[in-house]
Amino acid sequence: MEKYILFEEYITLGQVLKELGLIATGGQAKIFLAEHTGEIFYNGEAENRRGKKMRNGDLLEFPTFDLAVTFVQASPDEQAEHETEKAEEARVKAVVKKMNAQNKSTKPSKKVAPRFPGRK
Repeated sequence: MEKYILFEEYITLGQVLKELGLIATGGQAKIFLAEHTGEIFYNGEAENRRGKKMRNGDLLEFPTFDLAVTFVQASPDEQAEHETEKAEEARVKAVVKKMNAQNKSTKPSKKVAPRFPGRK
C-alpha cells in the first residue's frame, strides 16, 4: 500500500492517475476510466469520475494493477519543505524567462542573405 501525501485540501482522481504514472496526460483520464469501469475503487465503492476529490484518510484501490493508495495530509515540516521547493521552482522559472527575453532581444530581427563573390 502506497501513501500519497496531500499538500492541498484534496486531489482529483484524474490528477492521481497522472501522478501515479498510469496515464501520461490529464486528457487521457477520461479514456482510462472508461476502459477500467468497475475496476477502480474509492473507499470500497466503484468509481469512474475523474473529478472525484480524494481527501485525507481516503483509500483508492486498483486491483487490476495490484495497487492501493491511501491519502495522508502533509505534516507542517513536509508542508514547509514543499513550499520551499515551489518557491525555488518559481525562482528558476523567472530566471529562465528573463534569459529567454534577453536572448530574444539580441537576435537580429531580419535575416540577411549571405554574400557571395560576384553577387550584387
